[in-house]
This record gives sequence, structure tokens and C-alpha cells, in this order.
Amino acid sequence: MKPLSRDTRLGIGIILLLVIVTAFAATQRQTQEQYPRLSSVSPAPDGALALKMWLDELQYDVNEDTLDDFAPPKNASILLMLEPLFPTEGEMKAVDEWVEKGGTLILIGEQYGMFTAVDHYGFSFSYLEGGTGLAGIESPLLLSPAQFDLSAAEVRFALETERDDYVALAVHRGKPVLVSFDQGAGRVILGTVAASFTNAGLKENGNPELVLNVLALARAKGAVWFDEWHHGIQSGNQVVGPSEFLRRNPVGRALLFITFAVFLTLLLQGRGFGRPVPLPQEIRRRGAIEHVTGVANLNRRAAHRSAVMMYYHNQVKRRLGHRYRLDSSMDDDEYVNALSRYNPSLEKDQLLGLLNRLKRKDVGESEMVRLAVEASKWIDN
Repeated sequence: MKPLSRDTRLGIGIILLLVIVTAFAATQRQTQEQYPRLSSVSPAPDGALALKMWLDELQYDVNEDTLDDFAPPKNASILLMLEPLFPTEGEMKAVDEWVEKGGTLILIGEQYGMFTAVDHYGFSFSYLEGGTGLAGIESPLLLSPAQFDLSAAEVRFALETERDDYVALAVHRGKPVLVSFDQGAGRVILGTVAASFTNAGLKENGNPELVLNVLALARAKGAVWFDEWHHGIQSGNQVVGPSEFLRRNPVGRALLFITFAVFLTLLLQGRGFGRPVPLPQEIRRRGAIEHVTGVANLNRRAAHRSAVMMYYHNQVKRRLGHRYRLDSSMDDDEYVNALSRYNPSLEKDQLLGLLNRLKRKDVGESEMVRLAVEASKWIDN
């Protein structure tokens, strides 16, 4: 099979690259529709869109404003922070100011991004034995609507704190999973019963009653604002950081395209058009005799005559003793005597004389050639 040319391989590579980029873009488009857990715009089983629509049917004024900078809307009475993703201390201070003026914060979650918000109020998460458990009503405050069953309120974490100014609303084996405490003129409701607020959770018996009881604890029954800021939904085309600018802003995407086009242009400028034409001197190949002559001339200039003679000395002994498995490192006299015992017709004196002459240090070039010829006869014999 004829190998593909360089241009053909490059074309195939570019087509494959375009296919990969297209598939990645399609995947990213689908991923963009996936919202964080308990997002009020998510119809997924772990979203909170059903809760927002239900509150709207219950005549709650659902505030859907998106903000340039995070701060609870002044006209909101209830702030639902459901699984917020790493709110900063400065943002929590803004929430505190809003709560102290009479607002009610409902802070529900159990994921890692919730840790900073829980820690802000002096609480921490503790794992339940067995991984998950069911919550139970602890306080008579959770009786409107009337008594209900929390067997569907599954939790994974309990709350621990050194505070003593809170009311435990729901517990698991004596450990609080839903608490409330007053702060200024407002109230904070903190819990890990996140599954009860999801789209799927509201279908289970007891969870809707739990949500209504939590809402009934609000200081004022006014507008409800879902915190989608910490789910990444913010007003306008606000961009946080260079990576967000490059991915979401049209100017950033244009810069990425220009950078890719410039890179591809520079890459293609470095390739040759067609196969390289060899120079005339590269076409002519040296013969084998030229290499042999070159090595010989180098040995002659370096005066390596003794090394050449020792090479012939070792080759003679190896060639003659190979048949009889004689060690070529034996002393010459001992070697010749041992060899003559196996081969009685061997000319001992002539071979021993050759081996002795091959070990001489002061060998001239003409004598070296003569000895090499003589040694070759023994090797080829």
C-alpha cells in the first residue's frame, strides 16, 4: 500500500480536528443547560424550579431580579439560599445587614460549597452514621400545616455548634438537621434537609408540609428572592476573571479565534511545499572500500600498529582453537602445546614464532603488513 503524502496526512488531521472541535462544542452546549443543584431555574430532579412555581401559585411574590453586585433586594422579605456555591465573607455580611433589618434567611444545603455559609454562623457539618438518615420533628413550631410525617426527609449531615441560642426544628437521633435563631429584627433558618426542597423531593409526602412550615417561620410574609447569584446566574454579561471573559464574551471568543488562526498560519508557514530536493553531493553514495580505506588511514596516522598486531594475534588463537574449545587467553607456549596434542601435524615452531612476532611493540609498517598476511593464512587455513 502506497504511503500517504504529507499534504494528505495534514488534510486528514485538519478534518479530524474540526470534527473534534465540533463535537466538543456540541457537548459544551448541552453542558451549559445543566444548572447547579437546587437552582430555581433547573427542571432537573435536583433543581428547585418546582418550588419557585409552587410559591408563585401560593400567591408569594417571587422576585426574579438578577443583580450587578450581590446583595439581597431591599423589597424582599424572604431570602432562599439553596446550596449556595462558596459565598464570601463580604457577601454574608451583606446578608447579615439585610437579616438584622427584619428579613428571613432560609439557608439550606449539604454540599461542599455550603461550608463557608454554615461556618459563618458558627455551625459545622458532621457525617451521619450509615451515610444517610431520616429527619424527625423536634419543635412545635413545625405544626402549621398540621402534624406531618418526615419519613421522606432524607439527610446526610447533621449540624454541630457551640451556640445555645438556636431552636432545633428537626433532628436525626438527637442531632439537629434544621435550626432557627433570631438575628436582630430578622431570623435565620439553617438546615441540611436539601432533598426536601428539590423538584423530586416535593413529590414525596411530608416534604411540601416541611417547606410550608419553614416559610411560615418568616418574620414578614413578603417577596421571596431566590439566590441564583451563587449558582452563576448574574445580570448582564458580567464576566469574572479572564477565563470567563474568553469563554462567554463575544470579544473574548473572537480573540480566541484570531489566536487560533494566527497560530495555524505560523504553523503552515514552516512546512515545505512538496518533498525536499536532495543536493547533488547527497545523491552520490560512498562505496564500502572508501570506508575501509578511511579507517585504515586513521589507524595509520594514529600509529595503531601494536593494536592491529594484537588483533591478529587474538584472531589466530581463536580461529585455531575454536574447534578444540581452547581458551585464547592461555599463554602462547601452553596454547601451542595444547593445540599440538589435538593436531599432531601442527607446525608448532612456526606458529609460536608468529605469535611472538605479533606481540612485538616496535613493528614497522611494512613488517606489519607482512605479518598480517602471514596471520591471515593461518586464520583462513
